[in-house]
Amino acid sequence: MVHLLQVYSNPDPGVVVPQDLLFRSSQSELDKPPLPSKRARQLRSDEIDRLLSHYEHLRNVRTVARDLGLSRTTVSRVLAQHGVRTSRAMTGEQVEIAAGLYREGLSSAAIGKRLGFDNHTILNGLRQRGIEIRPRSHRG
Repeated sequence: MVHLLQVYSNPDPGVVVPQDLLFRSSQSELDKPPLPSKRARQLRSDEIDRLLSHYEHLRNVRTVARDLGLSRTTVSRVLAQHGVRTSRAMTGEQVEIAAGLYREGLSSAAIGKRLGFDNHTILNGLRQRGIEIRPRSHRG
């Protein structure tokens, strides 16, 4: 350690010495000023219309958020402000169809696309019906 410090005892300008590194690492994160928070920009009326239309077509908050480059929270908030209900439960008939497709070997995601539901909604419906859920297959 002594030899190392001797090497850096008279450093060239611009060279970082070990003492500076130690000092930097010991500074508390609390000493640093907080990052300025960003304020979310307001959506224009044409963007809201596009969001509402897109949701009406897809009926999936996650997909609408991804397609429009928005957060799911923002999409849900705008839909709620405009009186659009986003939670849809599967009917008994839809659960029966999903169960049949699941028994045939289709994945919950494939069934969800076919019936217009999120794969988690499909799995919840199957579980409520008492159907044992297969382990998730891993594709590599």
